[in-house]
Amino acid sequence: MQIAFCQNTDPRGKTMNRTMKTILALLAGGLLLCQQTQAAPISGAIEFGGSAIASGLSGPPCTIHFLDPWHSLAGVGTYAVVPFNTPATFNDFTFIGDGIAAMLTAPDMPAWTFTIGNTTYSFDLLALTEGHVLPGSMAISGTGIAHVTGFDATPATFALQGAGTNFNFTLSSSTTATIPEGSTTVLLVLGLVLVGIVTLRQKLAA
Repeated sequence: MQIAFCQNTDPRGKTMNRTMKTILALLAGGLLLCQQTQAAPISGAIEFGGSAIASGLSGPPCTIHFLDPWHSLAGVGTYAVVPFNTPATFNDFTFIGDGIAAMLTAPDMPAWTFTIGNTTYSFDLLALTEGHVLPGSMAISGTGIAHVTGFDATPATFALQGAGTNFNFTLSSSTTATIPEGSTTVLLVLGLVLVGIVTLRQKLAA
């Protein structure tokens, strides 16, 4: 008795096999990319205390000069591990204008920084949202980027306000998206794969 083995000679089947392999390869690559690009954003807030002096009260430009070191007062989220009274170095910055028209003359990078062990914390002040200085008081707010070793650079806001020569500098940082980047990429890749499979089947069935 001879046993005959059937071999699929339909070119459409070969085409589908090759295309399916390509789609599966793209899916695997997309999932690998998702794992590599998952975000670890900074969260929470940190507060510092220290002294600062404002120059140029008679007119712009105005420079905020910090009398280092400043010290941490409290932290939450990513900053919860920062010990109380940790010294931090603050760098001066200069701005022109008043109120919501206040503008930095140049980015302050970093505006402040400190290191604990192998972890460095810092904040880059990139723009002001408001700046107002009077003799004996100031109220300044702005936006920038927070940095912590092992975390992604994260958009952040800050406020600097106080009276006399003692001012509190507060930094709060938060991500701008509510859906993790990795999850969004996974859904996108799976959606593209499903669309590809459906389109392929329609073409082969025609």
